[in-house]
Amino acid sequence: MRNRKYFALVAGLLIAAMIVGGCASRGSGSAANKAATEQKSVAMDAGTASTAAGMADTPMNGESTASAAGANPTAGQLAAASSQKIIERLSYQIETLQFDDSVQKVQNLCTQLGGYVQDSNVTGSGIEKQNLRSANYVLRIPQEKLSQFKNSAGSIGSILNLTSSSENISEGYYDTQARLKSLRTQQERLLALLKKSGSLTDIIALEKALADVNYQIEQYTGTIRQYDSLINFSTVSIQLNEVVKPTELEKTPVTLGEKIAKQFKDSLRALGGFGEGLLVFLLGGAPVILLLAVIAVLIIYILRRKRRHSEKAAYQSSALPVKEKEEESSGEK
Repeated sequence: MRNRKYFALVAGLLIAAMIVGGCASRGSGSAANKAATEQKSVAMDAGTASTAAGMADTPMNGESTASAAGANPTAGQLAAASSQKIIERLSYQIETLQFDDSVQKVQNLCTQLGGYVQDSNVTGSGIEKQNLRSANYVLRIPQEKLSQFKNSAGSIGSILNLTSSSENISEGYYDTQARLKSLRTQQERLLALLKKSGSLTDIIALEKALADVNYQIEQYTGTIRQYDSLINFSTVSIQLNEVVKPTELEKTPVTLGEKIAKQFKDSLRALGGFGEGLLVFLLGGAPVILLLAVIAVLIIYILRRKRRHSEKAAYQSSALPVKEKEEESSGEK
């Protein structure tokens, strides 16, 4: 009887231990599953943010989605249709007789219109030292004042050439703005997830995705800033040359009479240039020419003297036998 009671007590304790162990195992398993589910959810959010950040790094022009863009206009295309973003550029070639005055006019005109000099350089020493000067300027003029600059550019000097160009960057500008807005939304979501996350792995993944998004935001912000500078301040390039005589601008001849007249003028101009060059050569090289002339005269004089001396010696040598024959004939007589 005692053995039976002992075995029954042992069996009861074993059954109770198994029941308690099973409950504890089930409770810990559900807790582990719940924690794993939460980590997986946070990791998926971080992965989604990282994927979105990677998608934001696609080319600005959207080459990979060209077919879709043709069917569905992008935000940049829709915005470009309503407000145009245009970069304007001007390039001048100007000559002047008063170089210093023209340089001062360029600087004054730029300041009056609210612009600034981006780059400038001057070469040459001036007419006095026979080294004509030239200057190159890169000006930034407010776009709304560009027409005033065009009207006043003639006061700088004689305009030989004017080139203007414009570039419409509306689509790229507004596409960049849309991408920047999307990246900032992703940045806010990543910051919110970073506050909620508790595990070290999730924090590292979220911080990496946030760093990528911040880098792209800086890039796109710099691009927008550069676009705004080029749009708001037009670029004006000026090549200013000092001249002694202004260049005559002639229209292209059309009729026969105009062609003949032009050819006649060109011939006279070429003849005048040749005469001028010859006169400059003779007067400028007068000392050398005079020295060479003296040397040539001396050489000719010496050659002529030697020639006369040799002729005289030859004459005397030929006349001596004749004289001897005459003396001999007179002696015989």
